[in-house]
Amino acid sequence: MLGLNCKQVVARSSALIDGELPFWEALQLRLHMAVCKGCTAFVHQMRVTRSLTLAAGQATPDDDAALAAVLARLASEGRDAG
Repeated sequence: MLGLNCKQVVARSSALIDGELPFWEALQLRLHMAVCKGCTAFVHQMRVTRSLTLAAGQATPDDDAALAAVLARLASEGRDAG
């Protein structure tokens, strides 16, 4: 498959983030993202969402420090995206 389109990148973004794509397919996605700001932003947001979800999943309901860390990271990611 040569020259992926945005729809194909979106469909494979989770597999890319999880490191589940074969080398050449991951390379094709990265090449597309090198010229497509929309897909780059989408994959970045997917990475942030995955990271925050994992961090939140490690916190217990009464763990105020963990909740504060997740909220601080979310705020930081929001500033970095702008």
